[in-house]
Amino acid sequence: AMMGEPMAMMPLCCNCKKHRGWSGYEKNACRHCRPRVQSSQERKRMVEEEGRKRREEEERKRREEGERKRREEEARKFRKEEEEECKRKEQDERELAKIQRIGVIDFKCFKDVVQKASGSVKLVYKATWIHPQHGDRTVALLQIRGSGSRGTREDVLQEVKFFEKLGQHENLLKLYGITVEPTRNDFCLVTEHANEGSLDNTLLAAHDAGVKFSPLVLLEAVMQICRGMVHLSLHDILHRDLATRNVLVFRWDPRDHQTGIRLKIADYGLALMMHGENGNPQGSAMTTSGSTVRPIRWMAPESISRRQYSEKSDVWAFGVTMWEIWTYGEVPYGAIASDEDVGRKVVDGERLPSPPQCPPGIYSIMKKCWSRDKTQRPSFDDLKGLLRQQYDDCIIEMHAGEREDEQPEVQPDCVICLEQAAHWAFIPCGHRCICEECKNRERLDKCPVCRAKHTNVIRIY
Repeated sequence: AMMGEPMAMMPLCCNCKKHRGWSGYEKNACRHCRPRVQSSQERKRMVEEEGRKRREEEERKRREEGERKRREEEARKFRKEEEEECKRKEQDERELAKIQRIGVIDFKCFKDVVQKASGSVKLVYKATWIHPQHGDRTVALLQIRGSGSRGTREDVLQEVKFFEKLGQHENLLKLYGITVEPTRNDFCLVTEHANEGSLDNTLLAAHDAGVKFSPLVLLEAVMQICRGMVHLSLHDILHRDLATRNVLVFRWDPRDHQTGIRLKIADYGLALMMHGENGNPQGSAMTTSGSTVRPIRWMAPESISRRQYSEKSDVWAFGVTMWEIWTYGEVPYGAIASDEDVGRKVVDGERLPSPPQCPPGIYSIMKKCWSRDKTQRPSFDDLKGLLRQQYDDCIIEMHAGEREDEQPEVQPDCVICLEQAAHWAFIPCGHRCICEECKNRERLDKCPVCRAKHTNVIRIY
């Protein structure tokens, strides 16, 4: 143990210095030298033990870092594939928008016409459309007041152009055609009918009944609105009146956030194309004047003070719409009675507070939408990714909480090979049902347990 050390490092007495049999120093050294020699040997053993532990810790960190990088690479690869698929779908929708045209429907084809709502600009009716090929279907008729006049007629035709340009999207209200109301010769837009009404009424009814929705339900609602706004921005169309009152509910089953929610954006009465009649771009922002009714509580500072509108002003309104959803339909700045006072405070920098029980990540997205500098606000495409990340994190947290509450259980087996342990789970359904080998070998578009289409696959430790 100590044979390689020079005697200068081993303080020994004169008698022990003469001793040459170092292998037996514990027996041959005197009672004064033996403890010093043994202490030196113990220190060496401790140093060697610490070195061994340090090497083991470094090796563990290297393994964890390699596993983290591998998971990140898989996530990047999946996101890239998802983005490419979305781009292909958007391209297909653009092509559809180019060839689709809106038809004119004879008003005699409608029966059971019942007025449902009345506004300063539009009257809303529920009716049954007698279609010779597709049978009877319930529709909504949006009668534009005074559209028999030349100026209003041009506004209606402009709105029809929006629908032609947009084509079909699952989160935008579908237009079947236009008709003319015979008594006043007003134009009517024939659209889908939402049996559940508007989103603000759904949220208010839930609040009054004391019903609370899970974060996944609210996130799904926000994500569907965001997808509709992404489609609008891709076609260079500004909404300018985005709020829960202009989001229609076609399906609302909070027990099934994956397929039980279907929302569609409606009311393009304030919408403006960002391209002129000749197709030349007018720029990323527009300045307008003369609007008599403005949704001040949903408007960005530049829209309030300078009447400038862009995609980023729609992003501001989207942040306020998120706030409405998490407060179950509260009026923004409800404590302030005057819209003029609200506009002044928004321009001065006042922002809506975080709703109760709103996750910090969600409120952080809202605040990004409310940046005073519009160049610092995210685009709707950016918001789509941020909300998807929040959705995935929420899924992981919910399943982590379930595992903490549950008793230890036997590791589930892979539902494909039925041999190895299932370490991988599908998002958003959360079923942990495949092993590492089957994940790499099989190309699964749907969860093999519930057959729901997945957006991601994560490893459960």
